[in-house]
Amino acid sequence: MEIHHLRYFVEIARNKSFTRAAEQLYITQPMLTRVIKQLEEELDAKLIERTSKSFRLTDVGEAFYLQAQDLLLRYNDLYRTIDDVRSVRSGEVRLSTPGVLLDMYFAPLLAQFRNKFPGIDINIVEEGSKLVVKALLSNQADLGMVMLPVEHSSQFETTVVVRDQVRLMVGKGHRLAGCGQVHIRELKEERFITFGDTATLHDQFIHLCEEHNFYPHVAYKSLMPHFTAELLASSDCVAVMPGPVIQRYRTDELAVLSLEQSLPWEIAVIHRKECYQSYASNKLREFICDYFAALQKAAVPVVGTPAPREGQNIFSGVCD
Repeated sequence: MEIHHLRYFVEIARNKSFTRAAEQLYITQPMLTRVIKQLEEELDAKLIERTSKSFRLTDVGEAFYLQAQDLLLRYNDLYRTIDDVRSVRSGEVRLSTPGVLLDMYFAPLLAQFRNKFPGIDINIVEEGSKLVVKALLSNQADLGMVMLPVEHSSQFETTVVVRDQVRLMVGKGHRLAGCGQVHIRELKEERFITFGDTATLHDQFIHLCEEHNFYPHVAYKSLMPHFTAELLASSDCVAVMPGPVIQRYRTDELAVLSLEQSLPWEIAVIHRKECYQSYASNKLREFICDYFAALQKAAVPVVGTPAPREGQNIFSGVCD
């Protein structure tokens, strides 16, 4: 059994397809088939049940998959440790992060980091928080930026770098535009724009609505705040967005509302606890934490529309 045999098997199991795995590995499908047959003969156990219409790992295959991932992780860590010793102030970091954070914060952050550590390269993958977690667990990323909470939280070292609240944004012609604050139940009949299925914020907002006995009508899902802001100006939708994002993209044609119910927006930098963290990865993590700490000290509160007047009924359907 050789290390590349493990890598081939893991790629097949991850893709649930010999064809897709072969494409990812740039080898032929017959070669993959031969490797799996050799593994099964060596282990004297069947690893994959495969027909023309289905694919599944056997019980032995599932156990082998988990152990193979762990072995590959440690094998990669071995080489990265050696690389660290050879080149103390150079290296590469694989950073997985939602695009909205890239757009909001990372251009100046990475420029400053590059000036301080010119020998460290950063490979950025843009994806929603839930996919960031998967990338870290599958060793496809070293560091991740996520909205909390995350699944498998016990497996990660977590440092919160932003604490804020989720708010709402509407066009100035919307019936709620004059309200400073609304109760979640008042939004039952509204149409929403959310970040999308791969974003934790989407799930958190759905959960909040369900706690108040309704399921929201999500008319649009978009990970592009500037598009959402333009869409709001000509629609009757309500956008669900973090306070700092609203502060960045709000225009004179839009109004900001706060929710009576707290919906926190907490952003953290995370990495797997048991994974080796290179010099480059540690330096980027420390720099991100310091950068956001400085931003928080200089933070300007999100300016919303006026608060409700005393005695105003926020369940009336229209704030006037």
